[in-house]
Amino acid sequence: MNTLSYKGLMAAAVLLAATSCSDFSDYNDTPVSDVQQADRTLWDNISQNDQLSDFATLVKKAGFDDELSQPHYYTVWAPLNGTYDASSLMSADSATVLYQFVKSHIAEYNHSVSGLVDERIHALNRKSFAFEGDGQYTYAGHTLRQLNLPNSNGIMHLLDGAARFYPNLYEYLFSCERIDSVATFFKRYETSVLDTKNSVLGPTINGKQTYIDSVMITSNSLLNRIKAKLDKEDSTYTMLVPTNEAWLAHYDKISKCYNYINTTVAQNIDEATSTSSAPTASVTVDAAYTKDSLTRLHLVSDLVYNNNNYYNNWLIDDTVEPYDTLYSTTSGYMTNPQEIMSRVIDRETMSNGTFCLVDSLAFRPWESWCFPLGQSPLYSRTWTGSNTMVYIDNTFFDDIKYVPKNPAQKQLGYLWVTPLSNYGKPQLDVKLRNVLSTTYNIYIVLAPGQDVGEDADGNKFLKPNMLDFTLSYCDAKGKLATKKLNQKVVNDPTRVDTLAVGTFTFPVAYAGLGDNVYPNLKITTDFGVFDKAKMAAYTRDFSIISILMKPVELEEFEATKE
Repeated sequence: MNTLSYKGLMAAAVLLAATSCSDFSDYNDTPVSDVQQADRTLWDNISQNDQLSDFATLVKKAGFDDELSQPHYYTVWAPLNGTYDASSLMSADSATVLYQFVKSHIAEYNHSVSGLVDERIHALNRKSFAFEGDGQYTYAGHTLRQLNLPNSNGIMHLLDGAARFYPNLYEYLFSCERIDSVATFFKRYETSVLDTKNSVLGPTINGKQTYIDSVMITSNSLLNRIKAKLDKEDSTYTMLVPTNEAWLAHYDKISKCYNYINTTVAQNIDEATSTSSAPTASVTVDAAYTKDSLTRLHLVSDLVYNNNNYYNNWLIDDTVEPYDTLYSTTSGYMTNPQEIMSRVIDRETMSNGTFCLVDSLAFRPWESWCFPLGQSPLYSRTWTGSNTMVYIDNTFFDDIKYVPKNPAQKQLGYLWVTPLSNYGKPQLDVKLRNVLSTTYNIYIVLAPGQDVGEDADGNKFLKPNMLDFTLSYCDAKGKLATKKLNQKVVNDPTRVDTLAVGTFTFPVAYAGLGDNVYPNLKITTDFGVFDKAKMAAYTRDFSIISILMKPVELEEFEATKE
């Protein structure tokens, strides 16, 4: 039994299935009624044709009879009596009959039949139906029994069945059972404005324009955020929609990474006047609201997949082998597509794609809401030292044992930090941006060194770094705190080297709080000119490419793949 069902407005959609074409013995053998006259309107000819009495009743019920009497030119595909379940439609409300039935069979302009026909008809309800044939013709899969019947305001074809109405993905969100959670969230972003161009003017009362018939334009800003036109008919998507239970379970997973407090504090490195102290910056938010909003936004961000994208076309083409990636409309790469799709418990065909009900969302956190972070040294402050941006040409990548992720990369940039004097101990404060309330393994990526030393035997060597790391952050009570991470970290100066800085669980999230509040990583060379042994063995310069922050879940997963 189908686990999905319509509610309210969509209840009549399943009632439009046509009966077999075998009700008619031969193609095009239904005679034209004597009342069909070219000088009469579409409505006159429909209402006076005994073979269209059911259709006429439904047009009248929908309130579209007057429109078919106007000089506006239409093409009507009129279903004949006995070829569809008209009695069920009679009991539906007028809005349903108009939108799901009547407007499915009417389009603007002249769509007469001659020779080869192969087109998509955009009906008045904005649904698209196939109109095709060569000698014999079909509309929405049903055969035309009479062709090109002339009327004063249009043309009419007689059809041996009713076009089946399919809601689009957005419409179905609000008519399907078991998904109230996701539907309510989408509804939150919906707005309607008056379409003054298509509304019928009424009298001006007290200086204000009134309307006899108000046409509203409905839009949803969340659709723009997730870059998916779920309410349009010109693209096709596959949409994963979690049940209420799946929504709550996934909400709990994501929300742990978005733990906010009402006031978050941080060191303001930009305004600091010394290495030992910095003014405090703060930002105040509604913690519960911020957590809930960002959690929900990330929950829906990877639910939709454009069927026209290369990575996704196997979803609709059974002849294509499944790829190892799905690509969401928000540019999310999902590397476990078959696991994700295995959670589908029901599917429904929509006018603009496929609606997939899922009992869980198998997204990997590091691909959907808790991403690894690359922190640039350009977002930093240098103390008792100077810095210079240096670039290494790709012709030297092999020499420094650097393998870029992008083979087309032309150069590698790094920040070269040097002491201001023989007595200086350079310190670099790096801003850690978009950090979440989760546990990260933190790494520093260093470029090869440039400072040359000489051992007791007179042999030249590149001096390595010896670096200390200290983290400044906001604790769960809204107080500034510091944590010493790994100390005396030594690199290989002959190559691009990635070194562990430490593991830390951030108690609060910073993403979405702006650019002035962030954890701060202090990097120092904690020895001076009077330490002759260290001065001979190590350099106080350091060349930083980036700081990497990898969620521990990602590292644990990668360890299982090695």
